[in-house]
Amino acid sequence: MKSKSPLMLIALSLLCSLMVAEAATDYISCDDPCNGGDVNYDLVSTVETVKLMNYTYRGRFYKSGTDDNRGIDGFPESRFMGPTMRVKPGQSLWIKLSNEMDSSDIGPTPPTAADYWVRLQKPGEAIKYKYYQLPVDDPSRMLVDTPNIPGHFDSTNLHVHGLDVEVHMFDPVGTHNPDAPHIKIDPGECYCYKFNVPEHHPEGQYWYHPHLHGSSAVQLWGGMFGLLHVDGGTLESELGGYGITTTKDFVIWDPAFQNVDKDTHNIEVDEFLEGQTTLSKIHPFLVNGEMNPTFETATGQVLHLRVLCATIENENTFIVYEDGREEEFWDDAGLDFWVIGVDGVMFRKPSRKHIAVLAGGQRNEILLQFDKPGNYVIRQHGIDGMQFFGMRGHPHNQTLATIRVTDDESAPKPSIPIDDMIFTPGYDESKSIQAHELVKSETIVFSMGADRNKAPFPQYFVNGKAFSPDRLDFLAHPGEAREYVLINGNHNVHPFHIHVNRFQVIEMGSELSAETYPVLKSVMDFEPGLWRDTVVLPPNGRARIWVKYGNHTGKTLFHCHFLAHEDTGMMSTLFIGEPDFTFSRWKVANIDTVIMICVGATVLVVGILFAVLFSRNSAPKDYSPVSVGDIDDDGTEQDTTEDRDGK
Repeated sequence: MKSKSPLMLIALSLLCSLMVAEAATDYISCDDPCNGGDVNYDLVSTVETVKLMNYTYRGRFYKSGTDDNRGIDGFPESRFMGPTMRVKPGQSLWIKLSNEMDSSDIGPTPPTAADYWVRLQKPGEAIKYKYYQLPVDDPSRMLVDTPNIPGHFDSTNLHVHGLDVEVHMFDPVGTHNPDAPHIKIDPGECYCYKFNVPEHHPEGQYWYHPHLHGSSAVQLWGGMFGLLHVDGGTLESELGGYGITTTKDFVIWDPAFQNVDKDTHNIEVDEFLEGQTTLSKIHPFLVNGEMNPTFETATGQVLHLRVLCATIENENTFIVYEDGREEEFWDDAGLDFWVIGVDGVMFRKPSRKHIAVLAGGQRNEILLQFDKPGNYVIRQHGIDGMQFFGMRGHPHNQTLATIRVTDDESAPKPSIPIDDMIFTPGYDESKSIQAHELVKSETIVFSMGADRNKAPFPQYFVNGKAFSPDRLDFLAHPGEAREYVLINGNHNVHPFHIHVNRFQVIEMGSELSAETYPVLKSVMDFEPGLWRDTVVLPPNGRARIWVKYGNHTGKTLFHCHFLAHEDTGMMSTLFIGEPDFTFSRWKVANIDTVIMICVGATVLVVGILFAVLFSRNSAPKDYSPVSVGDIDDDGTEQDTTEDRDGK
């Protein structure tokens, strides 16, 4: 006991310190500030009624904490996304997120196993699902993957998509605790996000959106997202130097609405299962919150569009046609445009295209120039049949926006042809990953299941497993380069996104025929070594990417950026660095509880230690030592004629 007692005290001290560390968090009182950064934003998630298109929409939104702007008829002006944030390389960015949501008067409602069971009795489409086994005869007999059933639609958190900053999906930001829980900000709670943008961070367009597992899709379908620009001034200066002075945001969004007859509104977010079990729901595409908005430019002038594909479960094409020719094949009728950067990383030279394919999360910086006046259209065209199991019409062709080109001699013209322009690249050649740097190659398989006896349905997997926040799936270390071979086992698209680490796309391919699906050629049309944070995995296809992990370590994620897929299982944990050894299964309410436990336990152990030491001063009366001579060679006591008292 003499040697164990000090060790017990040391162990107790270690336990208490670890428990105290576990109690660390970035949750704050909503009365407290979160403004210690170079740039500070007060962001609020709320439920409001707004005018959207020709409807009165009630749903979940982001707004600025200082925003009290009221528009026509007492409603906020048409709001389809949150305030635009701006930060410069080298600055710290602090965001206070306050959750003021209360959607007791709006839908949707979280689906249950019974909801899945009812819909699966008659799938309703001529697809492979209905040829599988018959469903069980009662919803209570369904297998339920509870962690991957969508829910808690009024709880939220925040993801700054594409930024090379601290990992921030688990509490606290930057945590090294392998058992750290998801950041889950409930109504009435607030959280202080603290980010440090590196000095050499690429400048460009990024965005932010909620990322709480189970509620991401519903909240983005409703409009909870916003733009975030990293602006060092270089791009704006270079564009201005070439005479390009008109820049417009072009945000593609596929909201999911249902008609309702309520006193306060007539549309709200649709039920999650619409389209998930029957594939019968077709969502409209809006640009900047409008159906077919109009942009204006002049002949010879260059229009700079910052395109964000903020779709939740659809990919898009960006094709420019003369008005009236939009149903023609893009190789024949599509007009040229120039891509000068993707996913926040600028190119050195513009890349001339006549079609671009984007999926949820991706961004393109695009230059447009027209040599004659008239009306032109930007078109979503040609994806049908490729995205959803060969079903024609999903998603449907649609005009995204109209461009009106006038003859205006006073409009600024570029100083040189676009093809000859040079821009400061987001990454120079020295940053490219080399093959000899790779320390490991791993395979990541995105796949779907169609078990009609299991909820959620369909099932979504990474390497055959549905998401579990308590399981570490992939490990990496800062400074090392890794290759991931991404495989899509399905006849539909899955966009792959990895958090806080962009990668280089090395190879892409598909088993499908580009003659049957011509848009596949455009999906796989890229320059090897292209930097992205989200890449389209072609149907029945693959992509090979290289990533070099930076200095941001801890517990993070990668997933399919069709957020309905992510919410129902197509996501994995990634741990960068060495996980902390913690007793994190011992959850505690707050720091006061931890201190009380530690003080009480310390007093108890010290009391036991004193009792043991005191007991050593009075040996039992029947105790007598045994001499060496009293022990046989085999270790047993010798039989003597004298008893222990020497009598």
